[in-house]
Amino acid sequence: MFKKIIVLLLLGLISCQQDSGRLNVDVSDISIRAVKIKRYGKALFAIDKGNLKEKLKNLQSDFGVFLNGNLNDTLNLIRIEDFISDPMLINSAAECEKVFPDLDFLEKELSKAFQHYKYYFPHQKIPAVYTYVSGFDYEYPVQYFDNSLIIALDMYLGSGYKEYLKLGLPAYRIRNFNRAHISRDCMDALGSNMIDPSKVKGTLLDAMINKGKNLYFINAMIPDLNDSILLNYSSNQISWVNKNESNIWAFFIENNLLYSVDPEAMNKFIVDAPFTSYFGNESAPRTGWWIGYKIIKSFMNNCQDVSIAELMEMYDSQAILNKSGYKPE
Repeated sequence: MFKKIIVLLLLGLISCQQDSGRLNVDVSDISIRAVKIKRYGKALFAIDKGNLKEKLKNLQSDFGVFLNGNLNDTLNLIRIEDFISDPMLINSAAECEKVFPDLDFLEKELSKAFQHYKYYFPHQKIPAVYTYVSGFDYEYPVQYFDNSLIIALDMYLGSGYKEYLKLGLPAYRIRNFNRAHISRDCMDALGSNMIDPSKVKGTLLDAMINKGKNLYFINAMIPDLNDSILLNYSSNQISWVNKNESNIWAFFIENNLLYSVDPEAMNKFIVDAPFTSYFGNESAPRTGWWIGYKIIKSFMNNCQDVSIAELMEMYDSQAILNKSGYKPE
């Protein structure tokens, strides 16, 4: 099988040409409406609880994505009142206002990213953007729903925010809870929505390739994004994967892992963690993501006739690997 893979990789090199500047595109002429973020969290926690039903109904036209339930239902009103009366959430809402008195920086970043989105996907609509107080939903800091990006602003209050530690959130995740990651996570949610999970097969290679596709999408939307932000790696972890790329790849090949459907392999190489246990405590986590991203970069650099829109529709992981010419030194 190993010899067969090498032969196919060589064929891929012959059939495609390389170009390392694939994502350096000029979007200055791409016209979009400037992003204006709607702050549901700010509006909700400023509401007059003495006249809750009427005030919520006043917010429905602007925040229907949140307030699409029946506001004449007493249980719905009780749930909302309990939420905005929770002392911890009141404090986090206040901290959101302190850390983010305005979102001008984010509107500018997303406007630029959406110019790239329109460049690569001219027929797609630009999503609406909302922020809210989630109650610390760290698993889904940004969600894409009904052509809207919904940002849990309380998940970006900075790694020094004490409530994160009080809640027992993992330190390797807390370091990413800052403003530098918001646009990145928005593009992550947008790109993830383009991948049809029903078409993704069950091998480790399939998971690697599809994670790699999404990272490449993020990089295309924000081409000047630092690799540390893109990959959610520390500087030491970036250094580690760069130094050990060939060793990681050799480990996959020698242990016949690419075509594994073992859940443990998925967990070790795809699921977030402080490190990859196979490689020791000093290693980077999610090394399957890293290798998948490197394969996709090689594939797209080699195959100039494949657009990013077409890439997101490709689910034959073996064909992508074969044509990528990926072979770390």
